[in-house]
Amino acid sequence: MDWLQSPELDAETAARLPTARRRLLPARRRAARARTPEASVFMQAATCPAAIVLLIDASASVPDRMYLAQRDGTAAAFEDPRLTRRLKTSGPLAVLVAEFAFVPLVRLEWTVVRDAEDARRFAADFRGLRRSGWNGNTAIGHALAFAVQELVASPCAAGLRIIDISTDGVETNPRVPARDARDSAAAEGIVVNAIAFPTGLVEGADDRDKLLAEAARWLRENVATGFVRVADRPAGFLEAFREKVVFEIAQLPDLAT
Repeated sequence: MDWLQSPELDAETAARLPTARRRLLPARRRAARARTPEASVFMQAATCPAAIVLLIDASASVPDRMYLAQRDGTAAAFEDPRLTRRLKTSGPLAVLVAEFAFVPLVRLEWTVVRDAEDARRFAADFRGLRRSGWNGNTAIGHALAFAVQELVASPCAAGLRIIDISTDGVETNPRVPARDARDSAAAEGIVVNAIAFPTGLVEGADDRDKLLAEAARWLRENVATGFVRVADRPAGFLEAFREKVVFEIAQLPDLAT
């Protein structure tokens, strides 16, 4: 059965979607939501210029140090003065954070970031996350399809919608093909950006670099509709994740005058 045409989509969600765009996961496959004290659960703006889903790879091949680099580097972006200055001219940003491995797991619910204070609070919530413990295969297509679902049915009506995915490798569980999920995102006008980082599966530098290059190529061919970046310097992993998000926010349009 084609996952894009599954009749198992729940009626409430289906009713909110355009008729020609019901390219979502069946209800029984929808991501679990982490009801933890760290989660941000309030969405108070009906409209915002942009919405972004941040997908963090927590699969078995990701060592803890790279999980922390994803988490802390991305959190640092929301403390960066360049991002907070941009919010003044672009307007508020809606953000959702999810980890993924075999399935995606929401860690921070949709949150509106309006100014520097909101951004600092969001960064603190993000940095306070502990790794979920979910691991296993890397189901990138499933994670992308989930992010599309969240953005299409988001409580924030955003003009620009972005999926930002960081991962250490190619898809190892293609039950939802990544290309199909990417095409669904493109059909909705959603931009998909990606960053590849070294896998923890190999020790040798040459093998690690080869796998990293393969991952970046695969992301360009199967996942991204926007940019693909590579984090290849151990001393610069945090910086790479921070700069990726700061660059994305810098592309937001100015508020209409």
